[in-house]
Amino acid sequence: MEEASAQQQGAAFPAPPYYFQRYTQENINLLEKANADPENAEITKSLEALPFPILALEPPPPVKKGAYWMFGRAWPVQDSLATLEEQGIEQLYPKGSIDRVKELKKLNHSAVFNFLELVHTLSTSPGEFATKVDQIRVIFINMHHIINEYRPHQARETLKLMMEDQLNRKKNETAALRKTCADLRKQLATLQALKQERLQPPGLDNDVEMSAPASSQSHISSSTTAISTTTASSSTASGVGTKPPRRLSGSEDKRKSIVDSTPLDPIAIKNAETLARMMDLCDDIE
Repeated sequence: MEEASAQQQGAAFPAPPYYFQRYTQENINLLEKANADPENAEITKSLEALPFPILALEPPPPVKKGAYWMFGRAWPVQDSLATLEEQGIEQLYPKGSIDRVKELKKLNHSAVFNFLELVHTLSTSPGEFATKVDQIRVIFINMHHIINEYRPHQARETLKLMMEDQLNRKKNETAALRKTCADLRKQLATLQALKQERLQPPGLDNDVEMSAPASSQSHISSSTTAISTTTASSSTASGVGTKPPRRLSGSEDKRKSIVDSTPLDPIAIKNAETLARMMDLCDDIE
């Protein structure tokens, strides 16, 4: 049983441990009841019927120091690179601050030299190959350990490159969005100008004013003055005060100007409001 369990732990995709079947909803409810009322006789009797102690379902406390086992290997709690001495491996390069590139080249030359000696040993005395193989193994472990010392630097540089890539991508997307908004604003302004020119052809108002007689103009102006005077007097007589006009915001003023310049056509008014909303959207995006 223990041998099979050890083989499972050392496998690339190990099976779950055998005790995972204990974590049923019934056993978990029983554990909660035992913690809430440990002196209940009925609960105690139910606990005695179990083939394992109910407290085994409690999660273990977190490991704060030392090492923990996972997949048949011991891992330190504090994630740090263990030294060769701690791993029981002979260190072939000097201790302390070293030139890693220079030491890696030296170890590479030693590995090539020991490989040639291994070939010579296999051709002369094949029974002595184990010593050379072990020496080559120690050389490669030393090289691997020096390379692993670059991992924190590699992680920092990789994170830096990822952040720079994200920043450049966001800048490009923002620039493309602003360019699209600028193009859309130009097209909307062009459409609005064309629409106003189509609704009010140039020179029409002047022709109408010139063709209208002076008496008619004076009659219209006097009628307008009379209507405004009558409206003001009626409002004063009824006791209703005149309210000052509400100040419009920039977007409301723009929408009002577009809608006011549109004839009383429901489709035209809807198109004008859509045009104003699109211009407001460009302002919000920028």
